[in-house]
Amino acid sequence: MSEFATELQARVDEVGAELRRAREACDDHGVSVMLARLENLTRIADRHGVDIRLPAEGAA
Repeated sequence: MSEFATELQARVDEVGAELRRAREACDDHGVSVMLARLENLTRIADRHGVDIRLPAEGAA
């Protein structure tokens, strides 16, 4: 895996953890922001042909 792909996956994992914390805190705004960040990271990955593993709660 390239350094770019590794860093992108690390960021996806960080945002996934932040999303989980926002959901646990019932922070609707935080959840919305984290979902938008995941969508943005997914677009970047797609644009560069990088396969990323999304957090399980990312789609819910």
